[in-house]
Order: sequence, then structure tokens, then C-alpha cells
Amino acid sequence: MILTVDIGNTRVKWALWMVGAITDRGVIAYGAYKEKEVFSQLFASLQKPEKVFAVCVAGDDLRQLLADWVLQNWKLDVDFLKTQKKYKQITHAYKNPEQHGVDRWAAVIAGHYMFPDSAVCVICAGTALTFDLINKKGRHLGGYILPSYVTSHKTLISGTANIDSAPDELGYSEISGGEQLLKQDLPDNTADAVNLGLHIMLQAGIREICQLARKKVGDPMRIIISGGGAKSILNYPDVPSMEYKPDLIMQGLYIIKMQQET
Repeated sequence: MILTVDIGNTRVKWALWMVGAITDRGVIAYGAYKEKEVFSQLFASLQKPEKVFAVCVAGDDLRQLLADWVLQNWKLDVDFLKTQKKYKQITHAYKNPEQHGVDRWAAVIAGHYMFPDSAVCVICAGTALTFDLINKKGRHLGGYILPSYVTSHKTLISGTANIDSAPDELGYSEISGGEQLLKQDLPDNTADAVNLGLHIMLQAGIREICQLARKKVGDPMRIIISGGGAKSILNYPDVPSMEYKPDLIMQGLYIIKMQQET
């Protein structure tokens, strides 16, 4: 039994693996508990695994909290993933790979392994909206980063006087509704003007970046998307066809670490 953990900027997720397949999973937002209590709540129902693999993009403090919790409660060390210049046939585009989020690197690996005969555009819809492009030879070509709906909303509201707008419920949820939202009439109040404007901005950015990616690598190119904001994006009209892979980061983490073990 292997436990994989993804410590993001907003949430912590885990997946339990047996014989190469996920058998259980869980997620918790930091806001629900104090940071020191997050892992006790998250892992409350789990038995001791054989190994713990993790990705962490939320800073050294949370990374250390996980390591301390696992050592204290399970007497295990956490094997944290690091971004590499090269993994198997997959070559990283960055001159300094450590600047590339380790969660994005895990998603790149998983995307190429899922579709080895085509180029892949990997979209991770979390606190940021990231795009990574891999050609069918396994070369990572680089990518783009956009602010998410929630990040854009917070920035706009905090930096602008006299705008009173709560984020709409589609901002960071896994419910549908993006299509209905974008078919609204022209907004006649500030809250709707902000919310609709941000969704339209994201829709346009996603469409443009995917078009640029396809021009870069040609066809065939698969577009895959993961993350907490993915389902809202999948309901936007007039965006390219995408495949939803909710466990993409976990799968990349598991692939790399299990192959390193053998």
C-alpha cells in the first residue's frame, strides 16, 4: 500500500495505491483546520502505508510538517519528488528545472506516459492555471502560467476601491455551470461585471494558448486538464476539446517514484 500526497497552495490531496491502481483518495483545504492539524484530520482513517511519496509547492513549513507527522505517527520518511532535467526519455525545457513546479513536472510525466504517440498540452487548474507542452518524442517545450479565477478576483478586489464583489460559486469548485455563466446577458451590476469578465478573460486565454500550442507541435495533440478548477473550465463554450484527468499529478508522482524503486 503506497500513499501519494500532493501539497498545493490551497489544498492537500492524497491517494492510496495498491498494485498500480488508486483504491481511495481524500482532500482537505487549509482553511478548514489549522496547518498543524491538517495532516491529522486528512489521514485520520488511514492505516500505515508501506511508503509515502509527496509533491509540495506550498513551502518548506508544510513540507516539514508532513515529514514530521509521518515520522511521528508511522515511523516512515517521506520521499519528496524533485523536478529533474531529464527523466527517462523526457527532457525538461527549463535551463533551471528547479524553477518549474514539481507538481507540473509530475503532470508532464503522467501526460506523456498516457499518450506516448502524440503531443500533449497539460493544463493544471489550481491557484494558478498552468500550461505545459510536451512533443511526442517526450521533449518538454515549456509553457505558460495564468492566474486562476479566484486569484484574479482577489487581486482585482484588493487593488481597486469601491468594488464590492464576492467570487461566484464557479470560481474554485468542481461543479458545472461555466457555459450558462458565459451565456448571461450583459451585466448590469458590479458583481456580475467582475465575475463574468474574469471568466471571459480565462476562456479567451485558454483558447489562445491551446491554439499556440497546436501551432507549435501540430497534430495530433491531446489536451488534458486536472485540478480543482477543471470542471468549471470544461463547461466554458468555445474552448478546445479537453480530457479530464483528476489524478494526473498523483499518477506522475507514482510513476516516477515506483520506477526509481525498481
